Amino acid sequence: MENGHTKLKIDTIYSDQSNLNDPFDFNGKKLSLNEMATILKSSPAGIGIIKDRVLGWTNQIFHSMMGYEPDALRGKNTRILYADPVEYDRVGRKLYGKIDQYGHSFVETRLVRKDGTMFECRIMASKLDKKDVSKGIIVIVTDTSELKLLQIQLQQAQKMEAIGVLAGGISHDFNNILMGIQGHLSLMQIDISSTEKVQTHTKHIGRLVKTAAELTSRLLGFARGGKYQISVLDVNELVELSLKIFKPTRKDITVHESYDENLDPVDADQAQLEQVFLNLVVNASQAMPDHGEIFVKTQNMFIEKDHSFPFEVKPGRYIKVSIKDTGIGMDMEIQKKIFDPFFSTKEIGDKKGRGLGLSTVFGIIKNHGGFILVRSEKSKGACFEVCLPASNNIRIKKVVEKSITFDQIQKGSETILLVDDEEEIINVGKNFLIKLGYKPIIARNGLEAVEIFKLYKDEISLVVLDLIMPVMSGKEAFSQIKEMQENAKILVSTGYAVDDKVEGFLNQGCHGFLQKPFSLNEFARALRTILDKK
Repeated sequence: MENGHTKLKIDTIYSDQSNLNDPFDFNGKKLSLNEMATILKSSPAGIGIIKDRVLGWTNQIFHSMMGYEPDALRGKNTRILYADPVEYDRVGRKLYGKIDQYGHSFVETRLVRKDGTMFECRIMASKLDKKDVSKGIIVIVTDTSELKLLQIQLQQAQKMEAIGVLAGGISHDFNNILMGIQGHLSLMQIDISSTEKVQTHTKHIGRLVKTAAELTSRLLGFARGGKYQISVLDVNELVELSLKIFKPTRKDITVHESYDENLDPVDADQAQLEQVFLNLVVNASQAMPDHGEIFVKTQNMFIEKDHSFPFEVKPGRYIKVSIKDTGIGMDMEIQKKIFDPFFSTKEIGDKKGRGLGLSTVFGIIKNHGGFILVRSEKSKGACFEVCLPASNNIRIKKVVEKSITFDQIQKGSETILLVDDEEEIINVGKNFLIKLGYKPIIARNGLEAVEIFKLYKDEISLVVLDLIMPVMSGKEAFSQIKEMQENAKILVSTGYAVDDKVEGFLNQGCHGFLQKPFSLNEFARALRTILDKK
């Protein structure tokens, strides 16, 4: 590729070189118009002529790609190829704008076939007349759907490798948490007569449960399949979390950490950035098969308008995360290829894998408006620098839940329908409701919930609804309950993270979301927040 268009290259197959200056002149014989027409018609890419945004001649691949009969598009405005008028305008501006400036242009978009289905494609365009664009343009349309699918599959494969490392670190942390809980439970049985000691043990167990919940939230973030959920983040915390996962997997590597205490926040997706930092430290460790050191540093930086970077960068405030290793390093030829999607320094059949995908890292950083730099020499280690735009928003610190007595917890007397298929959740939830003064009604699946609500809808003040259940899902139960009583108050409670599905419920009349696991105080506060809302 050169400047976005395919450069024609013809191999020298004749001994007489004199007539090859013209690519359409072969051994003294020029291609006839019929021969040129045959080449265009039989091209494996869709080719068409457009004048004043109206389609003229198109080859067979073009109209079959679009699902039309031969010549059915002739004389049609190119608007017919787009489902969205906004996208039609965007593509037109980009194609014609760059053609005026450079004589050629390209754009990636989605076109709509005659049957209404969409496909990803790249459109390359050039002027028919070097001086006058009004005489028309020739466009080449390439279907990139399969390539996009391969890229997605590649990213998922790379993510699975990252999850392997993530799971190793998290299983280590979970075992430590379970050991702590088991230990305090054992000590509690010995100290059962001492109220003060029992309270101390329960506080420790509560903290351990919160730590476990934070670990699962990171796994849920990885499970979102690449969907971005932007929030204001402290990168120091994300780097620390990634290193906490990594360290147990390579105790032969010493990690040095240096954090800027006044580091600016960033607007980013937490799970995606965690994947970036985890990938980079694991790649650094793979460059040190026996032992070594990793140096991690965060700092603020400001990029001036007249910066020295050899690529386009928007000036302003940035944060920089440097990850440096003492590994085998890379020569310049390898450095040029490391961000290519299918490049790997691993040999075929290497049991250590093919790397964690620096192309994925590059894509995530680029999608966040940042850039990544690499400095390395053979046998002298490597340093990756991730630069992200600083946020203009102020990061709100996490609210630490204050320890309060049972007498201070908000209580009530309403009737609550608790819907869950897990017996442990039913037992805990029912006891929570009774302790708080509510009248619980229990349903163990969505169908039971709908039937019970149909009988007691005038008495039930609130429904606490799980999403994933047998017989009938929470989603179906939600819809049917809302059909019976549009203003029914529903609190969704699930072990899954807030995703498009949960946000959809919130927009459709759901009154709140409570992430499992939750404490008695959190449960009580969520109930009263909804019940007291008029």
